[in-house]
Amino acid sequence: MANPIIRGVSSLTRFSGRDRRRQFWPYAGVVIALSYGLMMVFGVAAMAPMITAMTDYAAANPEHATVTTGPGHYEVSIDAAAPGAPSPDFLPFLTVVGAVALIAVVLLSAAVSRRLHDTGRTALWGLAPLPFLTFGLVVTPMMMGNFMGEAEPNFALFGLLFLNNVVYMAALVGLIAVLCLATKPGPNRYGEEPA
Repeated sequence: MANPIIRGVSSLTRFSGRDRRRQFWPYAGVVIALSYGLMMVFGVAAMAPMITAMTDYAAANPEHATVTTGPGHYEVSIDAAAPGAPSPDFLPFLTVVGAVALIAVVLLSAAVSRRLHDTGRTALWGLAPLPFLTFGLVVTPMMMGNFMGEAEPNFALFGLLFLNNVVYMAALVGLIAVLCLATKPGPNRYGEEPA
């Protein structure tokens, strides 16, 4: 199959074999671009009710809110102690981010496996970033809830999440570097060299 995007979609469940860089990267690029597009579209839709509630509250209670506008800028500040003040709820947005990340992982997993096989490595290398991604997606809503609802935020949780994200980025960059390596010439234990 000449088109790497069609090939990637048609091989979603094929974890064996090998893929060259030119077979992997166009497909991966499309999946990543679509993932960010979905996060933006559905993320804005998930945040819209919270933004509407805050804007409506500010309009109805100007004594408890400050609205600042400017070119390309709109800000609503609400006194959290005011009666009936809406509190930010980031869980819908974080749920969208988690769902899109899961979809991207599913769409890329077989292609990453085949690309790693092409470099002579086991597909287990592709799992390196996943524990840190999962930890971040689970702990971020807990940290946001803690910071929004507690007078004394848990900075240890924030530090742990920050450290997790640094390690996640290092694992992800390392995986990307391995995925960029050239084809290992000749047959290897994962199959013949791709044409």
